[in-house]
Amino acid sequence: MRFFDTNILVYAATNQEPHKADIARELIQHALEVNHDGVISVQVMTEFANVMKTRFNAAATEIDEWVSQFYPLLVTEVTMDVVRDALYIKEEYGIQFYDALIVATAEKLGCHEIVTEDLNPNQTYRGMAVVNPFK
Repeated sequence: MRFFDTNILVYAATNQEPHKADIARELIQHALEVNHDGVISVQVMTEFANVMKTRFNAAATEIDEWVSQFYPLLVTEVTMDVVRDALYIKEEYGIQFYDALIVATAEKLGCHEIVTEDLNPNQTYRGMAVVNPFK
């Protein structure tokens, strides 16, 4: 399973950086249609909606259309156990809490990769590789 961070979804939904948008769209499409291994969390979806509204001034209908397109990815809630795990991951790796929450959620789901440009590429967090698809 591959956990997609918010920035991957934002690039897929915008043409701010066309090269990154193409890569993000291809990754998501491949996860949906070929491998069926894409995972996101409710946290990722709320961050996506917030970024699209605040940074790109997207209308609610546009954001909703994108959410519907991403919804076939496995979506998981963030539980209290995951929040507690994130506290320890934050201390263990010295990363931001919301990044630790991504790691904790991905770990809970048994993911082998976290696809993001926000964490250190080629680093592993609790056995999960960080992949920056834009490098």
